[in-house]
Amino acid sequence: MQQFYTPNIDLKSESYIFNEVESKHVAKVLRKRVGDVLNLTNGNGKIIKSKLSSVSSKICVVKLLEIKDIPAPKTAIHMIVAPTKNVTRFEWFLEKATELGVYKITPLLCDRSERKYIKHDRCEKVIQAAIKQSLRAYMPILNPLTPLKELDLKGPTFFAHCTESPKKSLRDVVNGHSNCSILIGPEGDFSKAEIAWANDQSFTAVHLGNNRLRTETAALVALHTALIMNQ
Repeated sequence: MQQFYTPNIDLKSESYIFNEVESKHVAKVLRKRVGDVLNLTNGNGKIIKSKLSSVSSKICVVKLLEIKDIPAPKTAIHMIVAPTKNVTRFEWFLEKATELGVYKITPLLCDRSERKYIKHDRCEKVIQAAIKQSLRAYMPILNPLTPLKELDLKGPTFFAHCTESPKKSLRDVVNGHSNCSILIGPEGDFSKAEIAWANDQSFTAVHLGNNRLRTETAALVALHTALIMNQ
């Protein structure tokens, strides 16, 4: 089943008109025909079953048949991750985190960040594509790039770093915290000053195991661990 992200859909309407870009995709790439069934989602818990009533590369129209309310996930994991120097790796993280069911993502600016800016619109498009591919009903929140010390976090917060110091296993401490934040630093790790600041904030210092992981891999491991331990 094909799914389309339609955040501005009027749920009280009887039909929906795709824009020209999506219409071309439906008609030319997917080669859909009148009568074919598609799913739409507003990214806020609604899955709308629809049937194509008009198909062309300029405009496609669907008739809305059924609206399903999808319960909100029990977990709400906020991943706070420093974008990688190679932006493709960060976009890969965005895609996979969306597929797994991340609630919120905050790109993080740190002392040792090699990437100090991101294209927010581009990141949104990556997430939207992942929503469609994975058939999810909830669109993750994507915050702007935020300096570490400007974070305003509430609730349990876990801070993963590689410095030799007492740390707990994320797997051992995240259980029971279905609404939490997890911080993952840049390729060069958090600085000593940032680690001291995090300790002052009473963040829980954690490790993800014995292997040294890339930033994007560590972020996915942390997210998956939090989701599994809070099922």
